[in-house]
Amino acid sequence: MNAGERRFGARRAVRASHFLFSALCLLFVQQISSAADLRTLRSAHYLIHTDLETSFAEELARRLDAMYDDYSRRLAGFGAIDSNEKFEVYLFANRADYMRLTQNRYPNTGGIFMSSRNLLAAYLEGQGRDGLRRAIQHEAFHQFAFAAIGPGLPTWLNEGLAQYFEEGIWTGAQFRFEQVPPRRVRQLQHDIAKNQLVPFRTMLATTDAQWQATLTGDADRGATQYNQAWAMTHFLIHGSNGDVKYRPLLIDMLKRIHAGADAQVAFAEAFSPNVDGFQARFEEFAAKLEPSPEATMIERQTVLADLLVEFARTGKRFGDVRSFREEVIEHNTRLRYEKGQIKWQTSPDQRVYFSDLSGRQLDGNELYFDRRGTSPLPDLVCRASDALRLRTRFHDAANGRIEHEVVCELPSR
Repeated sequence: MNAGERRFGARRAVRASHFLFSALCLLFVQQISSAADLRTLRSAHYLIHTDLETSFAEELARRLDAMYDDYSRRLAGFGAIDSNEKFEVYLFANRADYMRLTQNRYPNTGGIFMSSRNLLAAYLEGQGRDGLRRAIQHEAFHQFAFAAIGPGLPTWLNEGLAQYFEEGIWTGAQFRFEQVPPRRVRQLQHDIAKNQLVPFRTMLATTDAQWQATLTGDADRGATQYNQAWAMTHFLIHGSNGDVKYRPLLIDMLKRIHAGADAQVAFAEAFSPNVDGFQARFEEFAAKLEPSPEATMIERQTVLADLLVEFARTGKRFGDVRSFREEVIEHNTRLRYEKGQIKWQTSPDQRVYFSDLSGRQLDGNELYFDRRGTSPLPDLVCRASDALRLRTRFHDAANGRIEHEVVCELPSR
């Protein structure tokens, strides 16, 4: 998604959607060659054309290859993809080059998969490094699924699976899926409370054109639609309380679609024609869904980073985390966030953001600053557990702003 303008005490985010479309750009090659000064990276599975900073581009190439390998393992039953044919990816530093490539047709997107050319494109400007990473993980699934399963995936499941993989946390060695970000739980709880969930019979029958029309006509409805697709897919993969009985049925449905079956027929044959019963079981699951530990710690790290950026904007900086914590607690400093209909405020007990999930305050060896080169702010490092270490890195951005990213690192032994 696009990162919105950050203000002290508030954060506004601009929603960006990801579309699957098959439009053929007639002047495609000319537009690419004139869009930016691109170089090409060859990875195991991709040709990556980019003008991004070299180390970041190489990191994204490794991430894409890891995603490809994960997709291959999970979708091994659908037949092999020609290993000699590399997928095309265009990663731009500037949004204008991305817009030129897509002929300005999809201004609210952060990334896109063009099935007619088997091409993925995304950009960095405005959505930040974390946003770009999520965008390529999302679109890379569309790209792989189109080749492995075919064009018959129903829109809700295609987008739901893409978002499922979008939320995966990369440790540098492997992906950790099963993630339930707090922001998705907030959206889901809001939609349940407001009776805004899309009826399942409508969701299962929604075409790509209808899906995109909703996004164009009603951004809030589009946010509900996307998040519900993610939640439905998460439910089918992981079930409730560790009961994964729906997972093999989902694989069966995908195989039927791969063989050419209509998506709604495949759903009824793999699961049941009892769509109302499916919706009832999902609503029971959704009402009890809680954020996952890793995603919760990442959101806490993001809140701390937002606070540091806002303090820096007013000229206040800190020599250590202890003085930062004391400032936040003493002055009861809180942030308000707004995205569409979802409005929330950070906890009145600010100590939670300086603690582990058990509520124990992290000490100076577990949450600390680590100065790095010429970065505008020192890295914020959190040893959230023996198995998870988070590092927030800060970067100078346009108009004097400071952006940040959260990366997961394997703890040193």
